[in-house]
Amino acid sequence: MFRISSKHILKTRTQRPLLSSRLYHDDGVYGYRVAKEFKLPDYTPSELSNRMKHGSLLRMVQAYRTHGHEGAQLDPLNIMKRKEVLALKPERYGLGEKDHYNLAGILHVNDQQDTDTPSDFKTVMDHLQSVYCGKIAYEFMHLPSASERRWWYHAVETFEKPALSTAQKKHIHEILSQSETFDHFLSKKFPNLKRYGLEGAESMMVALDRLFELSAKAGTQDIVIGMPHRGRLNLLCDLLQFPYAGLFHKMKGNSELPEGVFASGDVISHLVNNPDLYYGEDKVHVSLLSNPSHLEAINPVAMGKARAKQTELLASSKDTCNLGDRVMCVQIHGDAAFAGQGVVMETLGMSNLAHYSSGGSVHIVVNNQLGYTTPAQNARSSAYCSDIGKMINVPVVHVNGDYPEEVSRALDIVFEYRNKFRKDIILDLMCYRRWGHNELDEPAFTQPVMYNNIRHRTSVPKLYEQKLLSENTLVSEQEAQQVRERHLQVLEAGLKDAESFVPDSRMHLDGNWKGIHHITTDSASENPDTGYDTTVLSEIGKLSVTPPDNVKVHSRLQKYHIDQRVKKLTQGNSLDWATAEALAFGSLIQQGHDVRISGQDVGRGTFSQRHAMFVCQDTERAVIPLNHMQPNQPNHLEVANSPLSEFAVLGFEYGMSIESPNRLVLWEAQFGDFFNGAQITIDTFLSSGEEKWLRQSGLVMLLPHGQDGAGPEHSSSRLERFLQMSNESFVMGKDNVAPNWHIVNCTTPAQYFHVLRRQMLRSYRKPLIVVAPKSLLKSPLAVSSLQDMAPGTHFQPILPDPSITDTSKVEKVVFVSGKYYYDLVKERDARGYNDRLALIRVEELSPFPQTEIKKEIEKFAGANQFVWCQEEPQNAGAYAFMAPRLTQLLPKDKEIEYVGREPLSAPAVGISKVFKKQSSDLLQDIMKF
Repeated sequence: MFRISSKHILKTRTQRPLLSSRLYHDDGVYGYRVAKEFKLPDYTPSELSNRMKHGSLLRMVQAYRTHGHEGAQLDPLNIMKRKEVLALKPERYGLGEKDHYNLAGILHVNDQQDTDTPSDFKTVMDHLQSVYCGKIAYEFMHLPSASERRWWYHAVETFEKPALSTAQKKHIHEILSQSETFDHFLSKKFPNLKRYGLEGAESMMVALDRLFELSAKAGTQDIVIGMPHRGRLNLLCDLLQFPYAGLFHKMKGNSELPEGVFASGDVISHLVNNPDLYYGEDKVHVSLLSNPSHLEAINPVAMGKARAKQTELLASSKDTCNLGDRVMCVQIHGDAAFAGQGVVMETLGMSNLAHYSSGGSVHIVVNNQLGYTTPAQNARSSAYCSDIGKMINVPVVHVNGDYPEEVSRALDIVFEYRNKFRKDIILDLMCYRRWGHNELDEPAFTQPVMYNNIRHRTSVPKLYEQKLLSENTLVSEQEAQQVRERHLQVLEAGLKDAESFVPDSRMHLDGNWKGIHHITTDSASENPDTGYDTTVLSEIGKLSVTPPDNVKVHSRLQKYHIDQRVKKLTQGNSLDWATAEALAFGSLIQQGHDVRISGQDVGRGTFSQRHAMFVCQDTERAVIPLNHMQPNQPNHLEVANSPLSEFAVLGFEYGMSIESPNRLVLWEAQFGDFFNGAQITIDTFLSSGEEKWLRQSGLVMLLPHGQDGAGPEHSSSRLERFLQMSNESFVMGKDNVAPNWHIVNCTTPAQYFHVLRRQMLRSYRKPLIVVAPKSLLKSPLAVSSLQDMAPGTHFQPILPDPSITDTSKVEKVVFVSGKYYYDLVKERDARGYNDRLALIRVEELSPFPQTEIKKEIEKFAGANQFVWCQEEPQNAGAYAFMAPRLTQLLPKDKEIEYVGREPLSAPAVGISKVFKKQSSDLLQDIMKF
């Protein structure tokens, strides 16, 4: 043994290899530890030189794995600004062309990593260049999992790229030619139409066709796709079998929806279809989701729908089945939106979470290298648009879209990774956009050089056609032209058939939605008996706070939550909000419905009121008592404590709800006003999804609300916004459309119990907005009895004043909604105005309970004042919605008065003294006669 210093061996930094006293195993390859002085075995100079040489080779191989994508040929326009990649130069590592290398433990070549046969330097370099710097490139060295990195080493370095068969090549050619023919046909027949064609990115069709084929052969039953407008019509018609006649019918200004069902419809770039695709004897069902123009907003919806499909398949599967085995979520993105939209980050953040994972999504970025008119260098701060995926360690496969065969091969690796690891993966399809953002734009206004390049380029289909002709796969140009002519004839026939095309309504209420119907104005007020056997309810309530014997609950929960609930249930009265909710959940579970509640802190509840799950104080094991009401119960409560996201999480829950009409899906905001982070989901999906697309949703939003001195950001659920988005007419008595959603502001736990059960017991589904309480959650005034939930009871849109015995004595009738009712009752009783002032609670604001309110007004013929009172500012709350409607129901000589706070730009003041004075003045005003 002897000592040796690296400085005695290595003359220059660039030539200095890593040295070590021993080889060590890392990621399945052998590396060298760095040390300035260390002991070496008694190597001969030749052996020592050989080991140093192989250490240098390993460094270079790792550099290719890490930086190879920087030198790859990815950009069809050759406009990416690339610097010389010094890390890939062999001279940096002191490697020579005459050397030979034993690649065992260093590099896979044709799956011969463990062979003892040395490889020459040219073989090594050619292989590294071919694998890492060709038309496909990879980013996977950021993955923290050693096993995943080892998988990538083997997968890409042994990927022999077998030659495609003649049939496969002709199939690719047909897909590309059909896509181009389709775009040219539309440009000729509908020259003034914004179609957002796929020209320049036709390889997307090759990628998706390959993905569908691989999925079908692997036993995947369902693929759920969320995508934007670019290339949607190409995919919809050429692969997803949407009838060309149906498309042209829509393009001519007709409705895509059947007659007899009112709906506003949507633009052509949001059309959908859900076909079964066959690849030989293998089949896969593909669902393309309806989406708004808000880019990337569809992503969490697609994940939610895929999750719902999978959980139902897992529950019904008789064989061993894991998350992601039967259902795949595919998200298609634009490059600028993928890098720029925050919902992408929120959605990626959910992808590996227990209650949100869908078994791995395949992300395909159609990278036009341009966002609207914004070039890449102004659209993101990172090198690639796909870099956002590194936030959760997603591997990325980049591929040059000008080479369809490489795109198909890239999909093989993408699919194999997703199916093996059940994690997200990104395919960055580098391409371009032949026209502007739409076909009516002039892109040269802002990108003259880029579009001069594009306009002189041969199209992707033509390039591939030329390749096949040159290698005699296609025997002649006439054979190639016949492919286009055949498709042109199909398009012409579709255009002719458009005149007699009749949309089919079956697709909107098929599958899980059989038995659910689209409501009309006649059925909109459907209010079924939602009561339940009180003996059973009492038992459900007790079971809801009965954890397993081996779970030690917190002592305060035992005393103030568990014991108190059991006591009140035994007495049958004084039931609080959380108890009523547990009774609604438990009774629905017993009736065959799953229940899912999602949001920040929903297990405990923001106000420590719910405690739907107990956490063992010794082990932190969490249990949900309602899931153990009976042995092997088929239905369950899922409590999903969510990440700190509103936009993506609410979108995810909406996706769950449109797939599963028999699952009660709830999302609770931590405070009511926090929903505004999800405003896009509410505006574009929840409030209008059925009217645009005939897609029903029974999603429930719980929005804690109430003026209690908490300041501007914790006081208001912005009730006025939801009422403004209601589709009700201002004119009473006028024929109205069916409501787009229901908005309630309950004042008793029983009302909350009934409205939750009503969601599942009606024959249709509507979103439900619950202006949820804060102070009422544990108020001794806001309580109910079991008899309030007994058979024969149901939700009441209006609650009359229970203290009025002689309506003829009433001078003032006050309409109020929500928890402020209890403040008014307290003040009225203190003043002794019980006979003079009636308080009518409006529990359901929309649909406006016209019939019930009219009956109440008619009771008080002697009243000379009718007031709408609210604690919110005048420009907020329900006043603007209720005033014109109430006025129309009053006697002609009466009008509705407003009593409430002055208009305010903020929802509430943040100064306690001002708030207290406002509250006092408000009570004084309402008690004036």
